[in-house]
Amino acid sequence: MRILIVDDHALVRRGLNYVVKEGFPDADVVEAESSAVALEVLHAGTAFDLALVDVRMPDLDGLELLRAIRAEWADMPVIMISTYENAPYVKRALADGAAGYLLKDATPEDLAQAINVAMSGSGNVLSPRVIQNLFDDQDSVGANGHSRRNEYSLTQREHDILALLAEGRSNREIAQGLYLSEKTVKAHLAAIFRKLGVTNRTQAAMMAVQMGVGPVPGALLVD
Repeated sequence: MRILIVDDHALVRRGLNYVVKEGFPDADVVEAESSAVALEVLHAGTAFDLALVDVRMPDLDGLELLRAIRAEWADMPVIMISTYENAPYVKRALADGAAGYLLKDATPEDLAQAINVAMSGSGNVLSPRVIQNLFDDQDSVGANGHSRRNEYSLTQREHDILALLAEGRSNREIAQGLYLSEKTVKAHLAAIFRKLGVTNRTQAAMMAVQMGVGPVPGALLVD
């Protein structure tokens, strides 16, 4: 496993390097002190399995770097690491394809979980305070969420699938619970995402809560 760490603070880079090596002893870790250096490393042809990127940096910020990586190296997951927990940053990161958003006070176990989930492609990992801020933000813009259940023209089956997704269920668990094939569940999820105007499970679960379809789940840590 090759991991790229991008942060303008040397102490943070070294700390992340140490934590990564503790959880993944065989990992090859490369540090970059700026987005520009990170792009130089990537353009040099070095292949990476994952990047840990600081959100705020002085030259090209982490969100811009995220977009650049997704444009050229779409298969490489990017986990954002930040002290900023406000919803706009997180929403932009998720909309631009971040595989996770962790605060810098996350535990080594949180980081290891985020890396494993990102590498498996099974969802997004978000710090708990980040999740709460996202839901608080949703509440502030949509106080009448319970009346919006049918606003997006979901079928009853799509509604049932969205409710299970909001509980943190995997595709397999949804399929078993509704006696469907996983292929059918994936097809319904694609339709749900399109109708809701979202691109991933975390965003869909947030919309479900706003619509009154599901609870506010801790399971959103891994969706």
